[in-house]
Amino acid sequence: MSRSRVMCLALGFAAVALSATLPAISETAAPSIELTGTVRGTDGKPMEGVAVSAKAEGSTITTSVWTNQNGAYAFPALEAGRYHVWAQAVGFDRPTADAAITPGTATQHAFTLKPTEIIPRSLSTAEWMESLPAETSADRRMKMVMLNNCSNCHLPANWLEKRFDEASWNTILDYMEKIAPHGSVPANSAGDPVGKRAGGASFPDDEIDADGDPIGIHTKLMRFYRKDFVEYLTRVAGPKPLALKAKPFPRPTGVATQIVVTEYDLPFNRPGGVGRLDPRSGKVAFLAVRDGKTVVQETAVEPRNEYRSGSDWSWGTRDEHLERGTHDLAIGADGNVYFGMNAMSADPARGYIWYGNGRQFTSLDVKTNTIKAYPGISYPLSHGTQVDTKGNVWGSFGPGFVRLNVATGQITEFSTVTPFSRPYDVGVDRFGNGWVSQLAVDKLSVVDGRTGDVTEVALPPLKSADLRPEDIEILNTVGSWDHNSAPGQLGPRRMSADLTGDYVYTGLYWGGGIAQIDVRTKTFVKIHAVPEMRWAQPYKPIADKNHMVWFSNSAADMLGRLNPTTGKITLYQLPTRGTNSRHLGVDDTTPIPTVWVPYTAAGKVARVQFRTDTSKD
Repeated sequence: MSRSRVMCLALGFAAVALSATLPAISETAAPSIELTGTVRGTDGKPMEGVAVSAKAEGSTITTSVWTNQNGAYAFPALEAGRYHVWAQAVGFDRPTADAAITPGTATQHAFTLKPTEIIPRSLSTAEWMESLPAETSADRRMKMVMLNNCSNCHLPANWLEKRFDEASWNTILDYMEKIAPHGSVPANSAGDPVGKRAGGASFPDDEIDADGDPIGIHTKLMRFYRKDFVEYLTRVAGPKPLALKAKPFPRPTGVATQIVVTEYDLPFNRPGGVGRLDPRSGKVAFLAVRDGKTVVQETAVEPRNEYRSGSDWSWGTRDEHLERGTHDLAIGADGNVYFGMNAMSADPARGYIWYGNGRQFTSLDVKTNTIKAYPGISYPLSHGTQVDTKGNVWGSFGPGFVRLNVATGQITEFSTVTPFSRPYDVGVDRFGNGWVSQLAVDKLSVVDGRTGDVTEVALPPLKSADLRPEDIEILNTVGSWDHNSAPGQLGPRRMSADLTGDYVYTGLYWGGGIAQIDVRTKTFVKIHAVPEMRWAQPYKPIADKNHMVWFSNSAADMLGRLNPTTGKITLYQLPTRGTNSRHLGVDDTTPIPTVWVPYTAAGKVARVQFRTDTSKD
């Protein structure tokens, strides 16, 4: 039997296993009669692309729909209860209403939105960045410098609304330099390699950081751009108000309005372990190993402070470290959504969820609620796991790739050609080859699954007329790591492979696009720029069963869909401000794939359902 035939059978069995055991986790997104209405402006004209949301009293679930070209909206079937309903669009007020819903009974409500002055804090980070001055090359350059160095810990939309004078900005930068993320690469790859640049070359021995340690990438970049930072930040976020020309994204139109987003609140107080969300009820439990056994603890979901939930865009973007969102999620074969651990992925053929836990792979059998560890990795796993067509589990870690043979427990490690390249996420193609994104050097590495040979695919340099010679010099002599980058860096962060297609994809965190690589030839294909969203920070791409590529955007509160054949990108608005989404889950068992979006910076996960065929433009 041919290799391709074996691969197709394996994938087919996996799909059958998932579809056969999967309960009806997704009620239909089809319009119902329980709650419908219209949204118009004060001029009486219908408004397309307005988000209308509803949340029942005492519920932890919010449902949102968008108005069509006629200004009409229609919710899917809703459970009985008294609902709080609101409509919002940037640049307009936010009218609210209450509605008593009875299944099978029609309820209608018409909203009129009044135009208002755009409140800058109501903008997403990408919109705020787009709104900052860009008339001069110097301003455009500084937007790149700022996004590349001041966005990983806090979204700029959170701190740009604060105002500080020059002395205060200097104090803040002093503090940022002192908390430079030290690492012990490859044991702790999230922190800078001590005394080394990207690629492994050493910095001069006499250069030390604010803590007296050998200097790292973070400190080198902060010091190099310090004067420019302070001058720019004092101008755009200083004592004197900036005459900001707000540039919000256009409201959704056409197919981008034909979605239903269901958001589930997550518990703030958590006992630890793997979170499990039942999307049928919104109930949450956590699974963890205690005294050698897996225990399941039901966990209450506390009422969220609506002023901080992101549901009201006028309240702006929160400090994400004060919220309890989730970085990753995976869809279980039992219909539940699992969250809260790093490097999460689904293994539907086995009914497992995989995740990283230090120097071991960890599996959760969702049928038996059994957690099992597979130790023996030399260094902690990084941000990715994925199962190949033979059932092996791959992961990314400090030196490069690692592969687990689940049946034998054998672990095989592979190193990237370029050392100190910050291997970040992993993907496995249909030929059984492993791929990792190399964040610090704008490359992807691939290991031949049969021979173990490792090669690299370089991405083209970012082109910008606003880059100066000194920017190129600092890029070549210092580079980047997790939290900081010289302008000119693309930043291939999270990635995945299309297991039934011919490509791998990676989000370009600093470059604003999705890179596509051909797995047959192991060559770069192209970069798909995200339209009107240079500052969106595309993050995690995942291909669905139709080869459409879905991707999160950490700075834009948008879900993206790329048709790699035509290059067309469709953007779907999320109803929460400041999501900072860094992962995705795609459920291919529904007729139209369903996408799940974790909110890193808000205490929710979102299910996105589609009312139109997403396999077509």
